Amino acid sequence: MPLAVSLDVEQIAAAGRVHRRLEGWQSTNRALASLVSEFPGFDFNSVLLKATCVNALYGTNVLAIHRMARHVVEVLGKVDLPSVGPELIEELAVPPQDDGIVHRHHSFASKFASFFIDSERFPIMDAYAVAMVRLHLGRTFMLVDPERPYEAFYKNHSLLKMELGSVSNVELDHYLWIAGLHTAYRKNPRATINREVRLLFENPDPRIVADLATLSSPPSLVPCTANVRGDFGQS
Repeated sequence: MPLAVSLDVEQIAAAGRVHRRLEGWQSTNRALASLVSEFPGFDFNSVLLKATCVNALYGTNVLAIHRMARHVVEVLGKVDLPSVGPELIEELAVPPQDDGIVHRHHSFASKFASFFIDSERFPIMDAYAVAMVRLHLGRTFMLVDPERPYEAFYKNHSLLKMELGSVSNVELDHYLWIAGLHTAYRKNPRATINREVRLLFENPDPRIVADLATLSSPPSLVPCTANVRGDFGQS
């Protein structure tokens, strides 16, 4: 399948090297990994702790976190966790509401599932990931489904991943985020992006200057205003 914008494993590797220079994000991911070891289950207390950490550290904009935690416990209690697929994210993303407004939290749901259930089954969906997948696939192959956006993203992500061969979801996730941020920054140096990443772009370690150049891609379709890795669209 021809990509609209080419992508190869060297760009993935370059993003990984840049990501490893972000000590704040490395610490964040180590903290989340420790929760998996210390609180492996999905009882309410464990889920509340995990959900609170993902929401705070990854800026996923869930305001009613207790309600979301109860919703996660209820949903996970009804599914066959070892075999459930992307439809799980659609369920997790929409907690019950008492204000008559449907709030969608696909970024939160995909991050929760990726960090605490299985990163290889549940790729992370956020504004940068969606934009970069769209950039590489182009309109010809990009599936869009406003009613089931994660399932559409999952299929698009899988198409892109197939073109790369043996690349893990975590490696591709790092590329989609770093390359998305870098493209947004190149398009508008005043774009509101994560502070640690901005400092790296403004004053890059000489060892990653070549890696940043490798990540360069056309700036179209990449958002410029997400400040961390939060939700997008309806939230």
